[in-house]
Amino acid sequence: KNQVVVGQQEKMKLLIIIVGVSFANILDLPASYNASIHIDDGEGIPLSIEELAILSGVKELKYIKSKPSSRYTRGASMGAKFRNFRSKKLEIYWDDGKDGTYSGTIPAFGRTSTLSYSGHRFFFLEEGKRVAEFEMGAGKTLYLIQPDTTVQEGSSLAQQLAQAQNEIEFYEKYKNETGLPWLSFYPRDPPWLNMWPADYIGQQHVIGTAHGYYDYVFDNSSMIPIFQPLALRLSVLSHPPNGPRVFLIENLISDFECDHMISLGQKVVRQSMVGQGGGFKSKTRTSANGWLRRNASPILDHIYKRFGDVLGIDDKLLVPKFNAEELQIVQYQTSQEYAPHHDFGDDGTPEQRFLTLLLYIDLPDEGGGTSFPKAFQNQGIQVVPKRGDAVLFYNMLPDGNADDLSLHAGMPVLRGTKWVSNLWVWDPHR
Repeated sequence: KNQVVVGQQEKMKLLIIIVGVSFANILDLPASYNASIHIDDGEGIPLSIEELAILSGVKELKYIKSKPSSRYTRGASMGAKFRNFRSKKLEIYWDDGKDGTYSGTIPAFGRTSTLSYSGHRFFFLEEGKRVAEFEMGAGKTLYLIQPDTTVQEGSSLAQQLAQAQNEIEFYEKYKNETGLPWLSFYPRDPPWLNMWPADYIGQQHVIGTAHGYYDYVFDNSSMIPIFQPLALRLSVLSHPPNGPRVFLIENLISDFECDHMISLGQKVVRQSMVGQGGGFKSKTRTSANGWLRRNASPILDHIYKRFGDVLGIDDKLLVPKFNAEELQIVQYQTSQEYAPHHDFGDDGTPEQRFLTLLLYIDLPDEGGGTSFPKAFQNQGIQVVPKRGDAVLFYNMLPDGNADDLSLHAGMPVLRGTKWVSNLWVWDPHR
């Protein structure tokens, strides 16, 4: 009784009538959408994490901590933005109490962003000389590195400084009104792509796609591809306002498709990097990764069409020319991990990663979960899906801000090898 069943032909009209005000700002399916959908209306009975783990059959689903905690205690993770108003490129170092840990560069008159922790310090070097340093403060987002020249009134530099000050004032106002840090580019419109509703733990939406698992039949010694219609269930693992918008998608890809992706991935994976502008090696990310083009095989192209259905996004947009990066494939060996991080950043443009679709294509013998430390009011959750399952989470909020609570980590592999693959979809475009 708590589900809305939407037929193939009438779904767009019915959805507009049914979802009303509560879903109107986020549910926005493309006109070309041909999948059938069952949308849970948000009036069901929430499940416990333990109940959802049993229902979904995942390998592991549990809280990270025994109880919730405040977001703004000293030592809490936070997003930080740096703006360089000097005329030369600067090197960034996290102050570890010694010589500092290299954390990338920031170009002249440029910007960068990072994940940090309240109470941590960063310093900036110009040709080996320290020119700026900041201590990260809970609730403060933007840090300005002052110019190395006299600022002439009315100059372009003066206007940029004034604009940065206006940003700071907006951030403060936004935080006072919402309790959240503004982490997106400013100013920015709300996202236009579809976002599935998430109101309580265990809430379920079902997508009926014609792009079922890729398989073959033999006819006169020829291999002919076939696909059967497929029903895919999205279950809410975490929801606003006490956590990020996270879904478990069961059995999104088949064992055959997993094996195919690993076969393609083995040819392209290399040492993973972090940071912007080409990146750098870091102890925070110790995996190997590579990239798969959508047209790498007919099988992969077919899987992309299924992605479009399960995301509620026109699959033609899921290419670098429009809204998606190439499909990333990542291999983790024993002891390798990816420390807590955000998938978004502020590079000075409104374009931003909107969602992450993370596919589990081979499981390690032990460990290797995906965690969301800020879910459930910082109590956090950790999930190890089944092979072929996916975790979908949104990096943005409906108002256009980046979601600080989407902080996540690839937990250490304790034994064996883990293969995952992820699709990043951007808004308003790539």
